Amino acid sequence: MKQLTVLVPNELGVAARLTSCLAARGINIEEIDIEGMEDHGIVVLSVDRYDEALRTLSDAGFRVITQDTLLVRLEDRPGALATVAMRLKEAGIGLRSMHILRRDASGTTASLVCSDNARAAGVLRDVIVGEPPD
Repeated sequence: MKQLTVLVPNELGVAARLTSCLAARGINIEEIDIEGMEDHGIVVLSVDRYDEALRTLSDAGFRVITQDTLLVRLEDRPGALATVAMRLKEAGIGLRSMHILRRDASGTTASLVCSDNARAAGVLRDVIVGEPPD
């Protein structure tokens, strides 16, 4: 799965401008997380048409960083994420970001960005969903 990270100024209307750019091109946002800090914000999103979204946001003047993510499916219980983080730590793999995408009766789906996604996919092969990166 590919993820877009957009660095934005923390100002009124920036989320409306970003999401409107995508909507105008008929690009569907599948997941989004917006975090505001002092003078800037970070928007992390997954979309149905990745390449077109990347072009659209870049052309609109947004600073976009692209990342491959790993999807994991875990039991929805205390300590499940801690176990994943510990396994990565013990393998010497840095965890750059983690986002819970969905929780339901059958478990939790999270996206991870690691310092070495290919190695992380091997370490976490029992919980990886879909195709791991090359």
